[in-house]
Amino acid sequence: MKSLKAKDFMTKYVFTVSPDTTVQELVGLFVTHPVSAIPVVGDDNELLGIVSEGDLLYKKVQPKIPPHVDVLGGTVYYCGFGRYEKSFRKLLATTAKDIMTTDVRCVTPETDMEAITTLMVDHHLKTVPVVQKGKLSVEREGDEPPARLVGIITRHDILGAIAATQVEEHMRNRK
Repeated sequence: MKSLKAKDFMTKYVFTVSPDTTVQELVGLFVTHPVSAIPVVGDDNELLGIVSEGDLLYKKVQPKIPPHVDVLGGTVYYCGFGRYEKSFRKLLATTAKDIMTTDVRCVTPETDMEAITTLMVDHHLKTVPVVQKGKLSVEREGDEPPARLVGIITRHDILGAIAATQVEEHMRNRK
């Protein structure tokens, strides 16, 4: 059986938004388009981050900060918000730039389907951007080239590729 690569089954025409797309516009886009995540791109299709349906749900869930914790009968008072920073940032977000996840797990067009599937399962991802070699803006230093978005892979794309492969094998075996 031929090993499929991302370029063989990725969606090449990706629905994207700019960093200044408002949260209200994002909600509307998720409602009207059958996607679970939308890449945020800059100039020349540079991948800046990704906004998922889950990111937008943070806007409706109030961060739960315990004022104190009872430990073995003693009270320990809460004294920082570092652990809750992500929730607060997303709660206060007004644009894609504010709410997007910048630590994006990506693959290249040459990545094997097995590696992509493992990445998606291990990290509970529904969508994985496909980028030409380069680094995301949060990782880049100096003159390094940016990661340019060239496609996207969803769980649906992988299942479709598996089904197509099974049909091909079945047809070969019938001959």
